[in-house]
Amino acid sequence: MADVRAPSRGAVAGFGAGAFGSTLSSGVVPLLFLFYLTEFAKVPPAIAGVLLAIPKLADLLFDPWIGRRTDSAARAMGSRSQLIAINALALPVLLLLLFLPVASLPLSLRLALLGVLLVAQSLMLTVFTVAHTAIASDMCDSMQDRSTLMSSRALGQTIAGLLVTVLAPQIVARFSAFHGGYLGMAAVLAVGAFVALSICWLVVRRVPLRTGVESKEAPSLPKALRATLRNKAFYGVALILVLLGTSSTALFSALPYANKHLLHAGPENLSVLLTPIFLALLLGVTAAPWLARRVRPTVILGGALGLALLGVGWLTAGPRTMPSMVAGGALFGLACGGLTVLISTLAMETATRSSAQGESLGLYLGILFSAEKLGQSLGGIVVGFGLDWVGPLDAGVAQPSLDRLASLWVVAPASVLVIALFTMVPLATRLRAL
Repeated sequence: MADVRAPSRGAVAGFGAGAFGSTLSSGVVPLLFLFYLTEFAKVPPAIAGVLLAIPKLADLLFDPWIGRRTDSAARAMGSRSQLIAINALALPVLLLLLFLPVASLPLSLRLALLGVLLVAQSLMLTVFTVAHTAIASDMCDSMQDRSTLMSSRALGQTIAGLLVTVLAPQIVARFSAFHGGYLGMAAVLAVGAFVALSICWLVVRRVPLRTGVESKEAPSLPKALRATLRNKAFYGVALILVLLGTSSTALFSALPYANKHLLHAGPENLSVLLTPIFLALLLGVTAAPWLARRVRPTVILGGALGLALLGVGWLTAGPRTMPSMVAGGALFGLACGGLTVLISTLAMETATRSSAQGESLGLYLGILFSAEKLGQSLGGIVVGFGLDWVGPLDAGVAQPSLDRLASLWVVAPASVLVIALFTMVPLATRLRAL
């Protein structure tokens, strides 16, 4: 492989703009779309919940296949940048289409149209994410440089997520005179997403395809999937990603219930608890490349998982005073920021080593993003079953239910992190070669 110099600061910023734009175009769906479906698209609540679950199922089924097909398309085009260009238009357009007024249509047609659009958005997001992440291997050769790009990617996602969380409801209120403000909100976010994605394309448009593409005589998908099982280091990293996603989703899913019934606080208190976590997350993302240049990956990974466990314990089982909980949340956010970058970097390294032997880098990334979504789904499932065990949380809730809720809030996220730490033992040996 020819030597490639480290990406410039402009290239790093442009790479991060891609993640920023993709999150602007998709982050509002988990935040506001359920409310939009029930209140403005007039979809019954139970059906709306099922509708939102369909894209997750499609992701789990199709992401590996899409990842592999993304590589084939990149080979035909000569660069992954063309796929980024396609999504610079497709993702903003799909966001707009999701919020078009459809309440006058028959329910069956409404469901079919919205279901197709949700699945299309989710799958196109996978195409973009695979191409965008994989092009980091085309831009640079060293793990340190790739960790810088992964940090920029995580920064873009986090900042865009914060902006969507803060600004989307305000934009809805500003345009409330027409269609409840949702189409205006979608238009503003779509324009921002298009600009950011276009900046990313301008930065990477001349990056040629260099790594991770199978030959034209590639094996069938089942055979290619079986071949990836030899890469035990990759699957170890993917398992850590599943466990981290399960833990963080369980923590955040249980937080509103703990805030109301254990802290006896209003919804506005959630912002007080969440803001330090996100700020610490940004700090962790920023510091990760600096650490990666000075400390072995296994040490960072084990230390960050331990710090995340300490933060969860401090937040959920420590004193229920605001300063104490803010400190625990900040520790968890700091650890998650570092883990977000490191897991992406390690997955890229382990996948790139196999792709150098002729395997599809896109296939590996498709598997990785399936693992990410699986973790997010498992966290919600764990809390859902846990709340059934907790029992009724209506007015006059009994003390045993409150005790079970307190146990759920601690045990659900913390136990998964303990499993992740034990997973590090066999994984550490395989990662020392990186």
